Amino acid sequence: MAGWLEGLQDMPHVLTAVLVSDDGMEIESVGGSQIDAPSLAAETASMVRSSSNAGKNLGGGKLFRWSFTTDNFEIISIRVGMHHSLTVAVQRGADARALQVEMARMALRLVPQLEPPSST
Repeated sequence: MAGWLEGLQDMPHVLTAVLVSDDGMEIESVGGSQIDAPSLAAETASMVRSSSNAGKNLGGGKLFRWSFTTDNFEIISIRVGMHHSLTVAVQRGADARALQVEMARMALRLVPQLEPPSST
């Protein structure tokens, strides 16, 4: 593993974080003691597909970020380039503003490494 997500592991209230390709392949994960990382990766890919389709069908355009809250946790996901997502599960009710800023910074750093420009 490249250690790209290590900074998220130390942030307050983070349960699990995964970097995943659109086909559901887990590229890297941290945490996972409360929420299984491979399951979160697979669900992320599924949610990206359905959310992207819903956004397009409703005239909303391209998907950049989505989140939802359950009884026990909140899931926050952002797109990383065209073919990847960064998803974090946090404790329900936690202030996730600093986490979301860090996720956005991380996404900007990851795009060139995950999706280098084609040499055409």
